[in-house]
Amino acid sequence: MTKHTLLLLLSIFCLISCKADISVQDEPADPVVQEFPLIFVQRALFDDAGNPYQTNLTAPEQFNPGAQLILKQNAFAQSAEQAILAQYFPDGGYDVKDLLVSPDGNSLLFALRPPALPNVPEELQPTWSLWRYSLIDQSAAPIISNSLIAEQGHDINPALLADGRIVFSSTRQQKARQILLDEFKPQYSALHEDLQGQAFNLHVMNADGSEITQISFNLSHDLYPLVQTDGHILYSRWDNQSDRNMFNWYQMRPDGSSNQLLYGWHSHRSGPNDTVVEFAKPLLLADGEIATLLKNRQQTHLNTLPVQIALALASDNTQPLYQQQLNLPAQTALLPWPFDNSLRAEPAGLVQNVFALQDGSSRYLLSWSPCRVRVNEQIVPCAQVDDASAYPAADPLFGLWLFDLAKQTQVPVKLGSEQQLLTESVVMQQYPRPAFLASNPDADLTLVDRGEAILDIRSVYDIGGEAVLPISQLSDPMQTSAAQRPIRYVSLIRGVPIPPEEVREVPNFAYGVNRRQLMRELVGITPVQPDGSVRVKVPANVPLALSLLNAEGQVVSAQHQQWITLAPGETLRCNGCHSATNTRPHGRLTGEWPTINPGPENASSAFSNANPQLPPNAGETMAQTVARLQGEPTLSAGLAYTDLWTDPARRQPDPPEQNHFSELATPLPVGLDCFERWQAACRLRIDYPTHIQPLWQRDRRQFDPVSNELLQDNSCVSCHSRSDVAGNARLPAAQLELTAQASDIQAAHLTSYRELLSNDNEQELLGGVLVDRLVQAVDGNGNLVFLRDANGELILDENEQPIPVMITVNVPPLLRAGNALGSSRFFQTFAPGGRHQGYLSPVELRLISQWLDMGAQYYNSPFAVELP
Repeated sequence: MTKHTLLLLLSIFCLISCKADISVQDEPADPVVQEFPLIFVQRALFDDAGNPYQTNLTAPEQFNPGAQLILKQNAFAQSAEQAILAQYFPDGGYDVKDLLVSPDGNSLLFALRPPALPNVPEELQPTWSLWRYSLIDQSAAPIISNSLIAEQGHDINPALLADGRIVFSSTRQQKARQILLDEFKPQYSALHEDLQGQAFNLHVMNADGSEITQISFNLSHDLYPLVQTDGHILYSRWDNQSDRNMFNWYQMRPDGSSNQLLYGWHSHRSGPNDTVVEFAKPLLLADGEIATLLKNRQQTHLNTLPVQIALALASDNTQPLYQQQLNLPAQTALLPWPFDNSLRAEPAGLVQNVFALQDGSSRYLLSWSPCRVRVNEQIVPCAQVDDASAYPAADPLFGLWLFDLAKQTQVPVKLGSEQQLLTESVVMQQYPRPAFLASNPDADLTLVDRGEAILDIRSVYDIGGEAVLPISQLSDPMQTSAAQRPIRYVSLIRGVPIPPEEVREVPNFAYGVNRRQLMRELVGITPVQPDGSVRVKVPANVPLALSLLNAEGQVVSAQHQQWITLAPGETLRCNGCHSATNTRPHGRLTGEWPTINPGPENASSAFSNANPQLPPNAGETMAQTVARLQGEPTLSAGLAYTDLWTDPARRQPDPPEQNHFSELATPLPVGLDCFERWQAACRLRIDYPTHIQPLWQRDRRQFDPVSNELLQDNSCVSCHSRSDVAGNARLPAAQLELTAQASDIQAAHLTSYRELLSNDNEQELLGGVLVDRLVQAVDGNGNLVFLRDANGELILDENEQPIPVMITVNVPPLLRAGNALGSSRFFQTFAPGGRHQGYLSPVELRLISQWLDMGAQYYNSPFAVELP
């Protein structure tokens, strides 16, 4: 900061501290801003309990009553102010946020939650709704006039499309509820993946509140839509699947198509001193560029770090797009003063909110507080002490200030007051409408009618434009057989929407040993072609996660921790896959590295040594050629492979592979019959008590066909139980009990479930009773451990002998939730040469693998849970 600026900030602060009169006459007149009214949100800095005002990014429905929506006639510090909503809520008690100026500058859209109703449960309280205020007649009213429709969900974060329609974030989940009916489930607005509230998704409606349509389908929040100048919607998505928990920026068309990760996945440690920040609300600048206010989700202080982000150049702070170059990080300071969101005191002060004037003047209306500390119980400016960090911070004094980057000045618009916070402000100034972006012109109308879309992957061996294996070798049937290819299938998993308690209470035990996976259903499986390509019909408007499978149907890729959704009729084209170690943009339609699988150069070319009955067009993948010649493939619940590509004139085609759950002798997974004629609503569910436990109890005895003499009993529970056929106690084989008794770890689970998936204690049989086996503990050096007193002296028994410290012996679990491939100790037992070879059939082993890779949940439907 320059010496001049420091002195200016200091003088301004001193005047504020003395409650002196500051007006814009101290600076040159600013007729442009003075002509336009300002509207801002004013609220108390502390609530009635003395807690400072805080927003919660993961709970946007949070209600902070006591806000006021204030109209200020112009930018003069002493101009008249008017409480816009006083006539509608004379007693106050409402909350208001998300201010949006219309392009003509004549109206304001905002989110409002009316005062709470006394003695009424939370689920029956008024919801957040969208309102419109007219400057012309100074009236305000809800956009959705029908109160019954308005109360169907929380509506926040309005943005305006070029045609006047409104895109907003809402818990209505209008289309997702319809899809639940198609899946033969009750309708409800699902909880987000932390299960602490309903998920907000993006919706679009007409200017009069009619024709509400859901356009995003994340299982956690989609917030803060911003219509960019080119008509695309930029928004903040809560990626909260499994081990991920972060907010990133995504982009889509207004009809929900072309939904893609735009920025932020690898940039969360970009705050001061590499602290974690979130990419929340995007801000549109006058030149069409994008800025935001970075802050940490857990921070309790109100300051933010204003940055501009070069979205046209980068997908992350240090990751340029293909053929772009970053001379600086993608995130640069928005303002030339050293603001940040750290706890340390900065002489530049604190920024709580920024509004960019849309007139090209490089001016910003800020909610700004000078830096203040307490010295001997007195509030003094930070600039008056040598080290502000050595003193406790004073409460902020937020006012509205006009920061002019061209002049490097700050002009007061509304002086701050103690215990007051100004959270949002806008200038009622006209600005250009964004470009009109029509619905996806390439949508297949037949697929639209069926609620379907197309997933098209050029090669699963493509990781950020780099080949993990040689495509030319894998795709050549004369060089590589089907059995030699490491990736044989792609599976798609759907996250099951979890209902709120008033619809169905889901106890924790229902999720099993790994709650972060919640509940999952199999949407389907499709083969991977020799070049790694995939093309298949998938359900539209459903959150999907992809996994790569080997020939046994086990996942061999890292878990896909990002839900993808396709709009009806859309074809989503991906170059390949991504990994945690590769930061190149993935799924971004512009900026990806070129594909490693470009296909034949022209139509006269053919795939090397491949079947001449499948001639490709120029640039086609093998999957695209198959779809063109044989029709678009549909998903299956089984593993089904037919060698289409080997030329019979060159060698014998690879044998077909079939592994279908219909071959099971135990209860079939729920929904299997739907896949006989696939449709978009097909889902396959596996629950442990219903579908896995019967495998252990299935009668696998083998008898002599002539004498009927028992030759061998391969039934799992015949050995893996704590009593024999006569009822005598015994040690379960391999310390593994597979019975259907209640577990001693979790009574609501079967013993077998916990024995397979949880650490347990080794047992031994003493006096006909099973007890935990105890051994003497040893220290880090292998020395035996004995009891000692507080002084470290040995404690002796009645025979003057030291008393050993006895501990249990751990038995690690055989299975790993979410990782069938990592459960090799179990599966190798049934493999060729294993001691239980042939005991379980291939389809039974695949059922276990499928269930494990989905998360090893106890139940995979809230409505299948049996309460103890």
